[in-house]
Amino acid sequence: MKNGLTRRGFLKGIGAAAAAGGMSFSGLAKLAAAPARRYQGLPTLVYMFPGGVQADVARVQDALNAIAAERIGATIELRAVDWGAYDTQISLINASGEAYDLAFTAPWINNYYTNIGQEYLAGIGDLLPELAPNYYASMTQDTWNAARVGGDIYGGINQQIFVKPFGPYIRSDVLEAIGLADAFNSMTSYADLEPILAAVKEFADSDDTLTHATSNLAPLSIAENWGFDPILQYLVVKGTDESAQVQIYTQTDEFAQAVETIRRWYLAGYAPSDVQQWTEMDAAWQAGQIAVRVADIVKPGGNAEVAARWGWDVTSRALVEPMLTTGGVIATLNGVGSVSANPELAVRYLELVNTDPLFYNTLCKGIQGVHWDWEDEAQGLIRPAGGAASFADTGYNPNTDWMFGNVFNAYYTDPSQVGAWPETAELNRNARSSPVLGFTFDGSNVQTELASISAVSREYADPLGSGVVEDVAAGLATLNQAMLDAGIERVRDEIQSQVDAWKASRA
Repeated sequence: MKNGLTRRGFLKGIGAAAAAGGMSFSGLAKLAAAPARRYQGLPTLVYMFPGGVQADVARVQDALNAIAAERIGATIELRAVDWGAYDTQISLINASGEAYDLAFTAPWINNYYTNIGQEYLAGIGDLLPELAPNYYASMTQDTWNAARVGGDIYGGINQQIFVKPFGPYIRSDVLEAIGLADAFNSMTSYADLEPILAAVKEFADSDDTLTHATSNLAPLSIAENWGFDPILQYLVVKGTDESAQVQIYTQTDEFAQAVETIRRWYLAGYAPSDVQQWTEMDAAWQAGQIAVRVADIVKPGGNAEVAARWGWDVTSRALVEPMLTTGGVIATLNGVGSVSANPELAVRYLELVNTDPLFYNTLCKGIQGVHWDWEDEAQGLIRPAGGAASFADTGYNPNTDWMFGNVFNAYYTDPSQVGAWPETAELNRNARSSPVLGFTFDGSNVQTELASISAVSREYADPLGSGVVEDVAAGLATLNQAMLDAGIERVRDEIQSQVDAWKASRA
């Protein structure tokens, strides 16, 4: 319990005073100018998230409000912010005290832990069982504990694939052309991918559009590919180590094997000599210039998702044992703003969006007969409405079901997806639990070291992970010495101390 006036109390007080005196924050002004279609003065919940503005968003919002007004006594205002601007925009909003009720947050965007540390998110651990009982009961306590920081929960977990069974994707037409479908489908390790990449390169050399087998080899070095749970990027625990000993990832045999493989594949010409960034990689994939994503999450229905996103039918093969990790569980969350005037209603919204398939699918897919029609209602399969060529042509297609709520309630958009949700839920249930599932690291004592490690990563680890370092052994030695100089051992010891205390508290 914090002493004194909290940020939420302070800013809410200022907001009330501003309203009484005729002053306003920009956010308060927006709320005061809510459209006339508000339902008889019901509170409006402002939901902020990254994404493109959809042409029919107002129409969909009205359909959502017809449900929300009846179910929770509130309406919802959808505020999409461009992906590239979301982090900056919401940081400015938070710093100014502008009010919103719900926001998408994760460790990788609008950082969940930073939001908690800065008191930008409200604790909802006590509210969830009371105001969102069905949503709360749909996941185990171990799962909820993954989102718990300092004893409280600050984000509603979006149920989806929590585990990360990494493996390669390959364009199906290219796999058929090289005649190695049986070899691909029987792979058991990344070593088995090497002859397939060689065959793809040979095929690309004679193809007018295909330029390389792949465009970025760095994903192969991701710690999860080698059975580790990364507490931080370079501080890991082996998934099979029940004693939970923290290791420096760059010092492991597995990391050395990864960067040696990446270098060998780089020299073989499987990827461009100019390392491509993620946006360039996606553009190259969509343009048909590459055929393989060397390490991505392979999941039920994933092939259809890739085809819908980039326009190519694909085949995939999981090579990594699924493991339930804290990072996997909290990969996508929706938090309640700490200066929200209606935190209880916001939690009721989390119950609604995560347990009501009609509301959730209206948010994700739009309106029946306008944006989608049933293809097979019994199977939950839909098609674009009005004979449109794709959902993108209907006026509403966020294509971010995983951002909004429980994906297992989503309608299927491709026949190959049917049945994927129960299969995915089964993967989550049956996966090995990480020895540190639910542990959250407090890095406040090692901020200087963490900043130095991040700089070392950019200077030495990124080139190794891209294959551009000529002498891998020398590059590894330089990287590891730089990590030591940056204080990585102190960070490791701090994590180990916290892990040991966490384990003792659960005994």
